[in-house]
Amino acid sequence: MGLIGFREDAELRSRDGALVVVHPFGAVTVRGLPPRVESLLRGLHGRRAAGAGEEDLEDQLVEDGGTSEEIALLYLVLDRLGDVLTHAVPPLLRVVPIARDAVFRPPPIAPDDTVRLSGFALVRRTESGLVIESPLSRHRVELSPDALPLVASLGRAVMVKEAAADPTAEEALGHLVGAGVAELAGADGFAEDVEPVLRMWDFHDLLFHSRSRLGRHDLEFGATFRFEGELPAEPAIKPLPDGQVIELHRPSLEEAAAADPPFTAVLESRRSVRAYAADPPSAGQIGELLYRAARVRATYGPAPGMPYEASDRPYPGGGAAYELELYLTVNRCAGLERGIYYYDPLDHRLIAIRHRADDAETMLARANQATGGLVTPDVLITVTSRFQRVSWKYAGMAYATTLKNVGALYQTFYLVATAMGLAPCGLGSGDAELAARAFGLDWIRESSVGEFMIGSSSGGRSGFARRPALTGWRDRNDPFAVSET
Repeated sequence: MGLIGFREDAELRSRDGALVVVHPFGAVTVRGLPPRVESLLRGLHGRRAAGAGEEDLEDQLVEDGGTSEEIALLYLVLDRLGDVLTHAVPPLLRVVPIARDAVFRPPPIAPDDTVRLSGFALVRRTESGLVIESPLSRHRVELSPDALPLVASLGRAVMVKEAAADPTAEEALGHLVGAGVAELAGADGFAEDVEPVLRMWDFHDLLFHSRSRLGRHDLEFGATFRFEGELPAEPAIKPLPDGQVIELHRPSLEEAAAADPPFTAVLESRRSVRAYAADPPSAGQIGELLYRAARVRATYGPAPGMPYEASDRPYPGGGAAYELELYLTVNRCAGLERGIYYYDPLDHRLIAIRHRADDAETMLARANQATGGLVTPDVLITVTSRFQRVSWKYAGMAYATTLKNVGALYQTFYLVATAMGLAPCGLGSGDAELAARAFGLDWIRESSVGEFMIGSSSGGRSGFARRPALTGWRDRNDPFAVSET
């Protein structure tokens, strides 16, 4: 028989004659409890490590003279406390709610039912031991060593009578299914095999989605500054690598603003361009692009409420951490030799990176593959992340923040390059291991998170001549084509 108890971090308080159960997801206030029922609940909290069976609680209430109304009220309150009550099958496992509105109702299972572990289930080590979690579940299952053979047997579809050698193991199977980390086969098979929505989720994508936002876990989350006072924050500006320094062109922003087409024209004509002109882009154009899109405009901090160095740049960055770094693999660019360069955003210059020639060629080849073989970039900009710049401040959302920052940088590159008449194209994939080797990086400390191609375009800035006010209707396939009515 399963045992119920409270989460270790739940608190039972009295307020204005009511029982208040406080837990990580909020608080539940229960009014009008008879003393016998409240005493049972408080006793359950006091022995939460061992727990008690619901039937045991009912028997105890009867022995204490409880009425049928009090028994019904007990079960009603236990149901209301579903997102704070744990359910254990000693000595195998315990099911712990980890989100608001967690509902635990193990289904009846029969010896001939077929069961298996969910394809979204994850077994990992925590401070309390091994646990099973799943992004599909609002529960976490804590495992004892005795449960490992049972869990291992669910690596393939098996009949309950084959996996469970005794009634305790069978009840544990029901708890795994009820917790959403294992599944029973229905008339059409397993839901994860037949439900289109589940079939189209990759395990790592759904896990990342569920853990990088609130609502389906009880882990530390947000701007917690969890390493403050324990580990130093990474500096705002990365120490520069050794190598030849190439000063870059610094454009006049006033002149650029005067030469640029209107913002709406840039926004509406932004495209991923995978065809280049015969002549390559120039070093001056690359310098202007980097200056307008990615330079450090200022540094500041530490300051009250922001105990780390920060910087200001043209694109938005979470927490002003600006963990992203840029490396250029140059294929053809007038004024720049072929090779690999690091972009120094503070002093706006390139630093040549010592590298193997075949690594640079492979970087360009990987970019070509990412376009379906359509084009090899004139200049490939690889975006890396100094992950600890973000994870020092944020818990649970650090990598998600980095990816959002990459998206913001992509759009900034797109808009500036489009305004300049260059050919921009963001890529959806890259080789992180190759980039780490080519740039001389420690993969776990700094690794590639995005790739962006820049090429020459036959249109140039002149392709965006200012247009008169539109008086007709627009062709939906060409936002700048005007047809007279």
